Amino acid sequence: MQLPILLAAFSLLSVLSARAQDADHNALRNHNADWIQAYPEKDTATIHRIVADDLVMINAAGARISKKDLIKNVAKPAMPITSAMIDNVEITVKGNIGIVVAVVEFTMTQNGKETTVKNNYMDVYEKRDGRWIAIAAHVTRLDGK
Repeated sequence: MQLPILLAAFSLLSVLSARAQDADHNALRNHNADWIQAYPEKDTATIHRIVADDLVMINAAGARISKKDLIKNVAKPAMPITSAMIDNVEITVKGNIGIVVAVVEFTMTQNGKETTVKNNYMDVYEKRDGRWIAIAAHVTRLDGK
């Protein structure tokens, strides 16, 4: 008699676990899209919301930057970004750590000339107080410039 109860409990836990994992993946996918779209929109409020105060980021030039530096770069980029397209998004969740790996292609305009830059990046998120926040990021330029 107890076996059916245990099977039902296990099935319920499996369903709840799958839903929680789907919610985590969706939250990370949305954070990723919002972060990338913040660049062309110069949306510093989104960066402030998504990124932890103790963020450590290695940019495409190899420099270590903080949340404050990132927000400055989004507000006043060296080259204005006009659009961003994300490709090949992979999301992994291990407990309270989430990892997003993707490729982004930025279109930029400088002196009336349009150029594109492609980056591979990895963002590490931690679930703090029930919400995902970026704690680390690394960017690698793919076009070799």
